[in-house]
Amino acid sequence: MATQTVIRLNGNGPEGEGLEFWGHMESENIVAGNPVESGHNYFTDNTGQLTAGVWECTPCTSEIDSYPVDEFCFILSGTVVITDADGHAETFKAGECFVVPKGLKCTWHMPETTRKYYVIFKDKTGAKQTAVE
Repeated sequence: MATQTVIRLNGNGPEGEGLEFWGHMESENIVAGNPVESGHNYFTDNTGQLTAGVWECTPCTSEIDSYPVDEFCFILSGTVVITDADGHAETFKAGECFVVPKGLKCTWHMPETTRKYYVIFKDKTGAKQTAVE
């Protein structure tokens, strides 16, 4: 049986390797830009529901009818502006973090290349999570 250990996430990707080129983002949600993604997934649990890593993307805007997962983001560089269905916009810059709940209808806008740490929970039951305030 393999020994478990703590996993260090490096914002530049694995030492000596850097971020992997993930290619052009293919999505019907893209309304502006031609986004190119890079990143490294550092962890996926044995159920495939929880993942964590680092992601970078060139400028773009996406309109998302229903965010597909629950996601925690910590911005390393760049800017993300998320506007909800009511028109309320929140801007996040380096050093700031936020959670996007599954099912959120929003516009995700990155006016500049942005890099973030992510932790994604992909609930295979299809249930929506409830925000606690």
